[in-house]
Amino acid sequence: MLRQFFAEKMQEMERVIQQVATVLSQLTNYTSIVLGPEVLGTTLKHLQIVPLNERTAVAIIVTNTGQVENKTVTIPEGVPMSEIEKFVNLLNARLKNVPLLHFKSKLYTEIAAELSGYTSGYEEPLMMLNNVMDHPEEERIFLSGTTNMLTQPEFKDVDKVKSILDLLSETPKLIKLLDGTTGTSGVQVRIGGENTIEAVNDCSLITATYSVDGKLLGTIGILGPTRMDYGKVVHLLDHLSKDLTQVMERWYK
Repeated sequence: MLRQFFAEKMQEMERVIQQVATVLSQLTNYTSIVLGPEVLGTTLKHLQIVPLNERTAVAIIVTNTGQVENKTVTIPEGVPMSEIEKFVNLLNARLKNVPLLHFKSKLYTEIAAELSGYTSGYEEPLMMLNNVMDHPEEERIFLSGTTNMLTQPEFKDVDKVKSILDLLSETPKLIKLLDGTTGTSGVQVRIGGENTIEAVNDCSLITATYSVDGKLLGTIGILGPTRMDYGKVVHLLDHLSKDLTQVMERWYK
């Protein structure tokens, strides 16, 4: 009964976020992108690998939200379980409370650098841990008006439009595009080459965050041509981000 209650609440929240994305795209005729709360707020609490046999184990992932996931993984051939346990202990020590959004990048920088210092052949266990932490981020990112780019005169070039549509279909690239806009409150504007991904260097990205008790939960944004009506879009994002903050505060409390 309790599980069903929270599932219904989560569905209700997702409907609200999708509605915000739809309203934004309809009012601006541009593409709207909304990052749901789980993308920014979910962090790793603990990871455990439980061996089933010499080549198979179960990975148990616990997040700060209390979510528990179980995944069956294949232990790399020739790597003893004792080595896997060392890797997992290091990961728990270094990456606890790291947002899952940034987990993989830190895995291949901080953890990989440390492992390379005291052991060889760490690449396969590292890849195994990378696969363990695959998460369905697509479910936490909401898009609307993805084909609105086709109606803009700046984007009659088929190759240019294709690169933008490809970007919008790839969640990791979308997260990278919004990276840097998720840690600051207020409305932010990136014009043309200020964007981090070349595919949208002819676009402008305007974003705003929503929060609960000062804790940032997510980001709403508009992607459109550089000639967009900035005053109108900034006003809409500011207004809708505040409305979404109020909705989230009621939902969380």
